[in-house]
Amino acid sequence: MNRSYLIVLVFPLIFSVAATGRSETSPPDAAAISAAVEDFHQALAAGDERRAMSLLASDALIVEAGTVQTRAEYQSEHLAADIAFTRELTEKLTSRQLGQAGDAGWVTSTFQVTGTFHGKAVNNFAAETAVLTRTADGWRIRAIHWSSHKAARK
Repeated sequence: MNRSYLIVLVFPLIFSVAATGRSETSPPDAAAISAAVEDFHQALAAGDERRAMSLLASDALIVEAGTVQTRAEYQSEHLAADIAFTRELTEKLTSRQLGQAGDAGWVTSTFQVTGTFHGKAVNNFAAETAVLTRTADGWRIRAIHWSSHKAARK
């Protein structure tokens, strides 16, 4: 086989694998890791504070808008607002990537968030990274980071 022909065939394959930075195999506990994050979102949407908090580890950190809150601070200062926001708006999952190393897992998701909140139209793109650990009670969120920006107007 001609060497240049081989390079033309193999290089794009190598480049595509390197560019994605991940293999196509799922982490061993992908379903359970993903379910813990999804359960947290469902608890917020249902207004179930107890369930949402049960999915956060006792030492969880919540990072948003340039601030870091402890679990207790989040519960007393921001949880109610997140529940109200989540209940009023529609989140459409646009991507999700999972990873796992032993008893640690992570989920990076993107969403489009639309609707009306406090009388104002919302059309945002949001990103979330959740870091979880396996506990005796299942996977729990140890840190969660949110960021968002307004969708471009057309």
